[in-house]
Parts: sequence; C-alpha cells; structure tokens
Amino acid sequence: MLRHLRPFVILFMCLFFVSGCFYPGDAESDDHRGHPQAEQLQSVQTAVEEYQSAHGVPPIDDFEGDTNLYERYQVDFQALIPGYMQEAPASSFENGGNYHYTLINVEEDPEVRVIDAMQLQEARDFERDIREYERANEFPPIEDMIGPGVFSLDYERLGYDEQPTVESPYFATSLPLYLDENGEVIIDYSSDLNRILQEGDPEIEDEDDIRSILTDEFAVAPVLSRPYTIENGEPAFTDKRD
Repeated sequence: MLRHLRPFVILFMCLFFVSGCFYPGDAESDDHRGHPQAEQLQSVQTAVEEYQSAHGVPPIDDFEGDTNLYERYQVDFQALIPGYMQEAPASSFENGGNYHYTLINVEEDPEVRVIDAMQLQEARDFERDIREYERANEFPPIEDMIGPGVFSLDYERLGYDEQPTVESPYFATSLPLYLDENGEVIIDYSSDLNRILQEGDPEIEDEDDIRSILTDEFAVAPVLSRPYTIENGEPAFTDKRD
C-alpha cells in the first residue's frame, strides 16, 4: 500500500442529502480535514441550481477534453461566491479540506458529489514513480494486461514491496492501482462494485458503464476510474472510454 499519511478512513456511508446518516458523527466534529457533511453538500447543490437557473449553465471549472469523467466537471466556487454562497465548504480543497466538489449528470440534472483529493495525490505519487522508471528504462514495467487498455505492473521493479493500493472511499478495503494505455494511473473499483452487486439490487442505467451504482449510493465519486460492465455476474473493465 502506498505509504502516505491519511487523517481518516472513510466508513460506509448512506446517501442522500435529506438523510441524517450521511456520515458518522455530527456536524460539530467536522473540520477542515473532515468528511463533507450533508448540510455542506446540500448548500453547494442549492448554489449550483440557483446559478444554473440564472446563467443557463452550471458553474464548472475549465477542463481538458481527455479529463476523467468524475474530475471533468469540478465546481467553480469563484463563480458561486459571494452571490450564491458565502464561502466554500470547510471540507472543500479550496478551503483547506480534502475534497474536490464535482458534478455528475451535468447534461441532464447536475448533482453534487465529491472526489477524494488525497486519493488523487497517492495515485499521482505512484505515477511519478512510474515516470522516473521510464526515464531510466524507456518503458514502464508492464506485467500483464488485465482488461482492455488496463495493465498491471511489476511493482517490485518500481521499488514497492507489495501491490500499490489506495483506501476505498466506500468500504474498509484497499483498491489496486493500474496503468492505462495512455500511461496514466487508474484505480480499480471492481471489489466495491462487486460488493454492491452482491449485497443489493442496484438499478443499472447503462450496462456498458455500471459506475453509477457507486454515485447512486454514495456522495464520493470514483475518481481515476474506467467504465465497467458485468461479465459472469462480476464487474469487468470494458473497452468503453469516458
């Protein structure tokens, strides 16, 4: 596992904003490093809706065309402050917190979610190690292709004692890091997706991309992910791209 200090382990959470059990603990325990509280998410949701009603478009930062789906539509708090909210939530990266606020379903009905900034940093640290290896050896230490455009790496050649992972934002487990065909690190959410499939009866909107079952249940979006389909009852990488 990547060895970086994390101030918390995200526990199983329940959605939606009207729920009082969104995260364990009460609002008074929240600080600049804590989980987003339901009230914070709702305040951003309200501000986004009011802004879109006034301007016809949601308040999002500029992004590159190849940006990962769940990083693509990050909330532009500069557009919201002070007209639609007084300040960014304490849990937001812009205010010293550990979360980027982002939007899903932008073209239909934008909904606020968050992505874990520390998860992003851990993946980027691993990607930096891969780049250093490439500079010395020309190519990354590819071990095997585990799905369309997804590759496992010989982590020992990168100086790791075990498979690099990040903590799941959904369950008390670790998620492996892999490399895609563009040389970018991705997080494998197969175990989280499989748990939801096995323990419940989620509504699957797109069989070529089942990641929505995560954002339907949780406020945290699966950052650095690839689309998944279902094969033999289990999640599997697909050749679909964001």
